[in-house]
Amino acid sequence: MSQPTDSVPRRGLIESLVLLLCRVAIGGLFLFSAWNKLFPAPDPMLPSGPQTFALAMKSFELLPDHLVMLAAFVVAWCEAIAAALLILGFWSRASAFVLLAMLATFTLAIASVLARQMNISCGCFGSFHLLCKGPISTCKFIENGVLALPLVLVLARGGGRIALFGRG
Repeated sequence: MSQPTDSVPRRGLIESLVLLLCRVAIGGLFLFSAWNKLFPAPDPMLPSGPQTFALAMKSFELLPDHLVMLAAFVVAWCEAIAAALLILGFWSRASAFVLLAMLATFTLAIASVLARQMNISCGCFGSFHLLCKGPISTCKFIENGVLALPLVLVLARGGGRIALFGRG
């Protein structure tokens, strides 16, 4: 007869803590990004807000002009809602899927810009940046890959036990 060990519950707790860290970190980052897309910065010298994001989207030359402002709001609000749900652990897998799909779409738009040799900035975080400064480059592929990792983990494993809606 084997003796029970407490490593199984401990492993489950560690996994839940890792998933919580992933959810809060990546959800917080996407929530920050959405905030910069939706609301102007208190400092008027910092470019942010819906008009700034709409101009950034327009510079990609992927949408007709009459859809750019609508798309800017839809992208920002979807990002904000999915990020908030991810942080809370409510519908974690669905939220991670939405953010991962958005990230994949952003990556395809970046590939399009690079293929057309355009010299534009991303506008993802308003006047802030993560790893990549300046105009869009292949660095954005690495950045998006790093952002995708915790989303893939949450998509595969769920939100963990420390979530508003269980393991979902």
